[in-house]
Amino acid sequence: MRFDTLLIANRGEIALRVMRTARRMGLRTVAVYSDADAASLHVREADLAVRLGPAEANASYRNIEAILDACRRTGAQAVHPGYGFLSENAAFAQAVADAGLVFVGPSARVIDLMGNKAQAKAAMREAGVPTVPGAPASGSDAQVLEAVRRVGYPVILKAAAGGGGRGMRVVHEESALPELLRQARSEAASAFGSDEIIIERAIERARHIEIQVLCDEHGHQLHLGERDCSTQRRFQKVIEEAPSPAVDASLRHEMGEIARKACAAIGYTGVGTLEFLLGADRSFYFMEMNTRLQVEHGVTELITGLDLVDQQLRGAQGEPLGFAQDDVRFQGHAIELRVCAEDPAAGFMPQVGRVDRWRAAPDVRTDTALESGTAVSPYYDSMVAKVLAVAPSRDECLGKLVRACERTVLLGVRSNLGFLSRCLQHPMFRAGEATTGFLGQEDLHGAHWQAQPSAHAETVAALVLGGMTAAPNAAEARLCPTAELWLVPSFDTASATRHGPGGEARRVSIAHRADGSLNVGVHAAAATSDDAQAPRHVDSLHIADGEIGCAVDGLYRRLAFFSPDADSVWVQDGADAHRYQRVTRFGSGNSDGAQDLVSRHRSDVVGCAQPSERSARRIAQPIPRVLASDATPRCASMASADRQMIGDATLGVRAPMSGRVIALPVKSGGRVEANQPLVVMESMKMEMPLCAPGAGVVGQILVEVGSQLSAGQVLMELVAE
Repeated sequence: MRFDTLLIANRGEIALRVMRTARRMGLRTVAVYSDADAASLHVREADLAVRLGPAEANASYRNIEAILDACRRTGAQAVHPGYGFLSENAAFAQAVADAGLVFVGPSARVIDLMGNKAQAKAAMREAGVPTVPGAPASGSDAQVLEAVRRVGYPVILKAAAGGGGRGMRVVHEESALPELLRQARSEAASAFGSDEIIIERAIERARHIEIQVLCDEHGHQLHLGERDCSTQRRFQKVIEEAPSPAVDASLRHEMGEIARKACAAIGYTGVGTLEFLLGADRSFYFMEMNTRLQVEHGVTELITGLDLVDQQLRGAQGEPLGFAQDDVRFQGHAIELRVCAEDPAAGFMPQVGRVDRWRAAPDVRTDTALESGTAVSPYYDSMVAKVLAVAPSRDECLGKLVRACERTVLLGVRSNLGFLSRCLQHPMFRAGEATTGFLGQEDLHGAHWQAQPSAHAETVAALVLGGMTAAPNAAEARLCPTAELWLVPSFDTASATRHGPGGEARRVSIAHRADGSLNVGVHAAAATSDDAQAPRHVDSLHIADGEIGCAVDGLYRRLAFFSPDADSVWVQDGADAHRYQRVTRFGSGNSDGAQDLVSRHRSDVVGCAQPSERSARRIAQPIPRVLASDATPRCASMASADRQMIGDATLGVRAPMSGRVIALPVKSGGRVEANQPLVVMESMKMEMPLCAPGAGVVGQILVEVGSQLSAGQVLMELVAE
């Protein structure tokens, strides 16, 4: 045995995943952590844990010397890199070997060879593997332009030193090349420490197919079938499945044998993945090789019955593979969903904050480090969980995952869980016809992709914020006063408009009936008595274990909720989570017919109009409450900047989350058009342009390139035209 103590140079769910198998194999486990992760689950689950440094990845999880020192302090003889961070860093693998330790993965030589896409493609061509036409994006801008012209539009710009969608941009026309090249280089440098870019022909309407390989140091190479990763958004994988609906046994054998041949040619050892583009004519082209365990390795495990971490660790111990290619069997269909802390209705803006309540769905596999109270920080990737299911057929697997989305509880931070559920139910995905262009061609603001709060969600929010759930039993509840609230579809307080959280106000009335049940009325603010809908009849109210069960007009449902304070509540409505906030309505309206709305906690809401003189005189009168929900899309894309009204015509452009300024493409006094980039910030390893919400003139700029940002910080002023 080469080692009995294993250090996992990673964090979160992958650290826990490796620990689980290592512990089953009788190995001692060592975790490492940054200051941001000191209270994380992977730290508590390990036998030993060592602090690496501050939250920033370069000072902690990418700090090679700190990781080697942790090995010395704990007696770890082997290092598992997980994925991301240093997992495909040849210098790290070599440093581990030079320290006399075992690196769980291929040699530094192979990582270096395959870690650079240009080198990898050359090596694959030499091995007889078909590759995508392309060229390096090196030299002057004029030389890059000439290279792109030779390859032919459309092209994809890719980070040469890494993958995962970082540093990738599609260029359809020459005029867009300079800016997209700048963005690709900037994002690649931030993610991988190198701004080297390669150019590839964009193969449209293709599928992204990857072949899982498993090799030992005794000259054996196996493939474990394919995974279909075609469902992507901005080159980020969203859903992965195995087997692919587009790959039959014959094509699987052909692609698998080419993958085995490639591994033999470069002397590969360990677990790895070769990624291909598969055309409609069944032609396929090598894109890159991941010399590590993939995020989506679980779907292969579910259909083969193999533990890939177990295979990694046995290979690192020097053991030969215990089976041959003919022994590999595929059973059933498996699908994985990547659950991310991001807001689909706000252009998939990454989210940070505290997970108030978390509960994984039963009957599926959930890989995560989440627990109630976990803080999602801006320093690392936005993926917070992976939900996987396996079933005898693809249709059954889809059904299990849709139900799993509906039974998962994630409250406190917005996520893409509802979006994933709608992906699974889209006719194109259900038919197995999704290509890499599937989501890019969809109108994600269309009816299929939107979810309005259900009657049950509105009712639960009204009951909680109306004080109807405070009484512990029905007898006491009947003594509670009748409540009147105002319901305003909107997003959180960070997106408030000058008239309040946004959306059209709806009056909500809650009245007790003699039999102990309730009438809950929801009406548009402008509705007359003739327009008013009949109130909802609510009975069978039951509150337990963070859930409210109630029958609304005879239909009973249980919904999880969490109320962090007296004025706000999160409600889990199937796969979607909605946030509601109680704010105050002053007066009956203003000159343009909008309601003046403010929060009971003024610091929670920005951009709200101050009460008018007429309204302010009425503050002493009974003040109804407004319930603000998150039903309305906040902005059309990630590029929309949060803003705060400073005066009648001046907007304060704010950071939507913590991060760092990496570019300021405008100057004070300059005129800008709607959707023109004002600030480019980086957070959660993603580059995000914040764009002007309308035409105007740039006022005072309050930050500079390199400035560290906090959520809600005003970055510049914009005088609207």
